[in-house]
Amino acid sequence: MQVFKAFMKVMRTRLPSILPYVIVFMIISVMISTVGGDEERFTAEEMKICIFDEDDTPQSHALAEFIAKGNELVELENDDDVILDSLYYASVDMVLTIKDGYAERLAAGETEDLFTTKHIHDSYAIALMDQLLSEYVVTVDGYMAGGQDFDQAVESAIGTLSKETEVTLVTEDSTMSKSEYFEGFFRYLPYILISIMLNGLCPVLIVMNRKDLRYRTNCSSIKVSSVSVQTFLASAVFVGAIWLIFVVAGVILNGGLFVGTAWLAVLNCLIFAMISALIAMLLSSFNVSDNVVGVITQVISLGMSFLCGVFVPMEMLSSGVLSAARFLPAYWYVRANSMISGTEHFDGSKVLLYMGIELGFAAALAVITLLIRRMKYNRADSVNA
Repeated sequence: MQVFKAFMKVMRTRLPSILPYVIVFMIISVMISTVGGDEERFTAEEMKICIFDEDDTPQSHALAEFIAKGNELVELENDDDVILDSLYYASVDMVLTIKDGYAERLAAGETEDLFTTKHIHDSYAIALMDQLLSEYVVTVDGYMAGGQDFDQAVESAIGTLSKETEVTLVTEDSTMSKSEYFEGFFRYLPYILISIMLNGLCPVLIVMNRKDLRYRTNCSSIKVSSVSVQTFLASAVFVGAIWLIFVVAGVILNGGLFVGTAWLAVLNCLIFAMISALIAMLLSSFNVSDNVVGVITQVISLGMSFLCGVFVPMEMLSSGVLSAARFLPAYWYVRANSMISGTEHFDGSKVLLYMGIELGFAAALAVITLLIRRMKYNRADSVNA
């Protein structure tokens, strides 16, 4: 086990530079998984709105009062410069203008082009307000179509849209104990694991692959296959340690030990940690400097995270991007994690299938790495001869 021991000696010398990566990425993983827990995702946001009522009718007044119930009304001078300044400095979030003829047109069954809105930044609150205005006029029109007169329809629409419904989220698997941070923590781990493995493992492997050490090993009685196996074994120890650190962090963040199918997320995480380590081993097989490793790490970790649904939900990605992402292991990690966490309907056979595909990526990376290492060692043998 000479190669294994040499690997561990090099690893000990590199620990001072590896530990900061682990600590920093641990902090990042906790922060990004705890921002915006489930209890905050569906909370309505109060907006600061300025309403200009050009119609000035009882029906337009009723609409303005309806909007004011869940928001803060702000009075502004009806001047373009004042409005733009207020929006820019966030004195108001939206400026709504009820157009002249609103009541007359709505009474006639027209539901389009009744308002104009101005805002600086798009947000969920802005989209929700636009949707509310659309639902309001459609609801009024629906009540009139049902036989009510205009004033009755306005009153009925306001009453209907003012009702609140209590929503309770129930997980399909009652045996799975997890906190609101469970999905977020495991979802962002691909970015964290790739970054740590490449920044932590690559420098050690590059030292082990230096020509002087490689030639010295070739002169010994150690077989090439034994060198590769011992290198893989030493790397596995490093991977296991990093994986265990993040699993413990996940348990602490979860507020208790995982139970039931939640352990599938831990297994999924272990498989991706192996993939990340194999990517690092493949990269270290080439003659690259630490600076190049840093650049490649950013390209791989950020690129895979954006394309595969780590940073951006898959629902927001185009079909073309998702088709390309299928050729990357992080895509299948995210698909499995979404089912395990309850974001998608849980299907055990599909989860195992996705993990099997990840293992296929791992096997392919291992074979390619072994072939490249064998070629390099054989080339060294011919040079020594």
